[in-house]
Amino acid sequence: PEQDQEQLMKRLEDELAGLQSPGGFQVRVKRKDGTLFDARMYVSPLIDASGGHTGWMTSMTDITEPNRIREQLASSHVRFTIVLEALDASVSVAPLGSKELLFANKLYRQWFGQDTVGHLQLVEQAGAHTAPEKEEEDVDALAGLQIEPLTTSLSENAEIYVPSLDKWLEVRSRYLNWADGRLAQMVIATDITPRRQAEELAAQQAERAQTASRLITMGEMASSVAHELNQP
Repeated sequence: PEQDQEQLMKRLEDELAGLQSPGGFQVRVKRKDGTLFDARMYVSPLIDASGGHTGWMTSMTDITEPNRIREQLASSHVRFTIVLEALDASVSVAPLGSKELLFANKLYRQWFGQDTVGHLQLVEQAGAHTAPEKEEEDVDALAGLQIEPLTTSLSENAEIYVPSLDKWLEVRSRYLNWADGRLAQMVIATDITPRRQAEELAAQQAERAQTASRLITMGEMASSVAHELNQP
């Protein structure tokens, strides 16, 4: 394309000067009919048996479709990440038996930082299963996991109090296969502090109401007893 000629000529000069890219370089190419496509070009020197440089060999591969798919995947990843970042819940993923943090959304980072300390703390307090970091040689590291689909929740929802946050959290956990094939654990923690406070307030009010009801009953009984004692 005319608008790319200056840039591509500079790149071609670098290739001819020996600044070669082993992986080739991406270019836009115009067909005879004027349509454009993305291509990856490789430029290699031709060396004869005596070591003399006799010419050049180039190859060009149409990568328009791979680029389109890659862009769609990148766009999908961006949308997915935006949704997770906007959740009012902490989401974290870590492989079993490892302290590596595979994923953490914005709320998790605000609460616990960039490491797995918060993830492991939630798992431990919620009582969810994790494989130990070191296993005996003859022991299966995944022994004890329930024989269920990996997308099935392997722990009941747990409500825990986190002193460092001064919050009550509802914690849910799932096992899943990560992109690289490793078995990982996803933990979702939701802030339920307002609900717990409302429940505690309601319980206190109910207790006060019961106490007042008992006092009223005792007063009525005392009045009845006094009335009976005053009879001839």
